Amino acid sequence: MAEYLRSFIYYTFDSLTKYDYMAIGWILFLALLLLILAAIVKKRALSYLSLFMGVLLLFAGPAAVKSIMDSYLRKADIQVESTKRLNYSSSLIIEGKIKNDSELDFSRCDLAVSIYRPAYNFLDRAAAVLKPIAVKIERTDFPIARNETKPFRIIVDHFSTQEFNLTVQPRCYP
Repeated sequence: MAEYLRSFIYYTFDSLTKYDYMAIGWILFLALLLLILAAIVKKRALSYLSLFMGVLLLFAGPAAVKSIMDSYLRKADIQVESTKRLNYSSSLIIEGKIKNDSELDFSRCDLAVSIYRPAYNFLDRAAAVLKPIAVKIERTDFPIARNETKPFRIIVDHFSTQEFNLTVQPRCYP
């Protein structure tokens, strides 16, 4: 969990572009403007509404902007084609394809593999996803142009679990 959280925070700050900074700056400016408006306005209802909208923009705005910008600038599609457990060593090989669905070319991608135990009810599944058995982050240094598909191969060493589920999440950088 700590490895996954650390990689998520690193990815979030490492993947910001000038467009992200401009959008987040604009949202923070609007939030500050609404907070100042709430202090100036004499009517209580309008003041409370401005205060609520300013605080909401201040806390939820940057996360929403990051999510929207990720879906536009860093959208990638992963297709896992095969997973093989090697018989004579404790390794797992994951093969698949990554496709660039964004509006920009990618210079590199990080593929985050989370392996967790299978669960059949909602609470066990949520606990399994939050505490994976293994997390591996593989960096691909090859560029991927728009609408281009490239193969990938990830090897997870020291893997001995018989039953498992896995997810592969792309984290691509323009």
